[in-house]
Amino acid sequence: MNARLACWALVGLLMGCTSTGGQTGEIGADPCDSLPAMAGELRVDHGLTEPTPLGVSGQEAIDATGGSGSFEVAWANGTKSAVSWSLAADIESSPVVQHIDRKSECADEYLQVLVLGQVSSADGILHHEQRGELYRGDDGAADLRLAFSFEENPFPDVYAGGMSGDSCSTCGFPYELVVESRWEAGASTPRGHVYLIETGTLLGEVGTF
Repeated sequence: MNARLACWALVGLLMGCTSTGGQTGEIGADPCDSLPAMAGELRVDHGLTEPTPLGVSGQEAIDATGGSGSFEVAWANGTKSAVSWSLAADIESSPVVQHIDRKSECADEYLQVLVLGQVSSADGILHHEQRGELYRGDDGAADLRLAFSFEENPFPDVYAGGMSGDSCSTCGFPYELVVESRWEAGASTPRGHVYLIETGTLLGEVGTF
């Protein structure tokens, strides 16, 4: 799977996750780069500490990330900030762990582990807890996507957005910061990107780590 998990996380928003189509030369999405599901995949539920065909349990997949830590994010406005993070199993959701077998269609398999992720940055931009899915691949790498909602654009100096300057009392929380994290096999510090989204439209990348 390698780069696949990092690619499908923003499928539909990032157009880079495509492959060349048929003889017409058209660009078509690779079904193996998308979740949820496709024909031919098999999902089996597991308890958090039960063994799985990948050789690790859901809890061990969380533990392999280190469970908590810190990194420095470089924001697109030129500033940097220390970020602390932690992961714990979302034991209130069911199923907590699924083994997803796509060997017949995509020659890959992975675990989906429901987690509670906490992310907090020293500058206060990120200070949230959110449910998400940790995906542990058969190559030992893991990917996590967490989306945090904002009532106002947190980066108006980078991307103005269509609603900047508007007074809208009924718009709710139109902005999201999507934190895409990837742990390579054996790594306890993630690498990734932060994207700004407005009402489902990708405005662009606002941070890297």
